Amino acid sequence: MKKGIDIYSGTEITDWNAIKASGVEVVYIKLTDGLTYINPKALEQYNAAKSVGLKVGAYHFGEKNSAQDEYNHFMREASKYQWDVKFMFDYEVTSPDFNFITQFMGLNPNFIIYGSHSVVDKCGLPLNRIWVAEPTDIANTNYKEPTSTRGYAGIQHKWYGKINGLQGNADVDLFDDSIILNIAVTLPILAQQTVQQSGSPATRIIQLELNTLLKKDLAVDGITGPSTIEAIKEFQKAMGLTVDGIWGPATAGAVGQIYARPVDGVPYAHAEYATRYIQYRVGGSIDGVFGSNTKIYVQNWQAKHGLVADGIVGTGTWSKLLDENC
Repeated sequence: MKKGIDIYSGTEITDWNAIKASGVEVVYIKLTDGLTYINPKALEQYNAAKSVGLKVGAYHFGEKNSAQDEYNHFMREASKYQWDVKFMFDYEVTSPDFNFITQFMGLNPNFIIYGSHSVVDKCGLPLNRIWVAEPTDIANTNYKEPTSTRGYAGIQHKWYGKINGLQGNADVDLFDDSIILNIAVTLPILAQQTVQQSGSPATRIIQLELNTLLKKDLAVDGITGPSTIEAIKEFQKAMGLTVDGIWGPATAGAVGQIYARPVDGVPYAHAEYATRYIQYRVGGSIDGVFGSNTKIYVQNWQAKHGLVADGIVGTGTWSKLLDENC
């Protein structure tokens, strides 16, 4: 678990070292809003947080526009930085549009969503893609400050918290370790090059994901060419999805389950897409069922790669599958 805060352009921070000394490990910075807003202090806040060794993430405040257009606005800015934790989609509008949520969240498995229980618990996403608002410091609440996220990616448990080095009230959060990106998301696009770049930021993210998952060597150019489409189809086929070469919500959802790295094995709860990915990597039939044959293939793969050959895909095996090119 990691203590965190989330900030915006109006947050007054006087001492970043004091913030770190208070136990804060993660800071989320509001980067964009809607279709045009960009936090004018984002670069300053990013550099300051990084300078004291905090893990830094970015969030987008959603409005009621095209999900693709809002996503692209965020990614144009996010692509200028190197991030340590998953992106966050802050959705707090009245009369929530769940189709908008599905479309936005389906564009990138490295997004978690923030909102109230009345919204996020109804959006059909797994808990590890949800950061829920559960403030303990508002009137007439029975909530206690959490020591666990209960499977959620994060819990915002204070709106009026006090943090050394931060003037005024602070949003205080508890995050699960699953928000940490195993490989920092780096999309090196210089500001002056953005207008000239013809490739799509969303497609660059997809290409990075495919290189990680399938151990491909796709050019990360943002262009949806034949190689990228074929790689998407290869992944969809392994997941048992419609093989159309389109990175839609179902494909992104499968990636999200894999990135959750559930402990998988014969006696464990069923996780079809995670199991299919394991089978794709270790060999044997790809059917989404972790049976005795899959266990044998996993044991052989573990032994080959210097792991304990117990046939259980836990933290060490997942790290070898996803974080290394083997």
